[in-house]
Amino acid sequence: MKPVVVATSDLADGFRLAGIPVYEVDDGPNAPAGQTRAIIEAVLARNDVGIVLVDERYMADFEQAFGGRELPMVASFPAEEVHRDETYIDELTRRYLGQKIYVEGS
Repeated sequence: MKPVVVATSDLADGFRLAGIPVYEVDDGPNAPAGQTRAIIEAVLARNDVGIVLVDERYMADFEQAFGGRELPMVASFPAEEVHRDETYIDELTRRYLGQKIYVEGS
């Protein structure tokens, strides 16, 4: 099973250099409507995808489309443009586990 990445053009080339297939999302003012839907359909049409890594700005559409499916799994990576009140890992654990995790130690 292969990974695929859904990212903007400024990140896409880096993933391509690593040998990972990329679906580019246009985040400009002239971005076509329904572009994430087209990408979702393209990924679902493939039977070799095990995980879809998505820029967090587009994650909601992918969570909804892939919810309840065993494969491919969907995971997000942080976007620099998104402002957070808490650290990214705290936000993820709270969103997916329903609570914040505290670790004692140094």
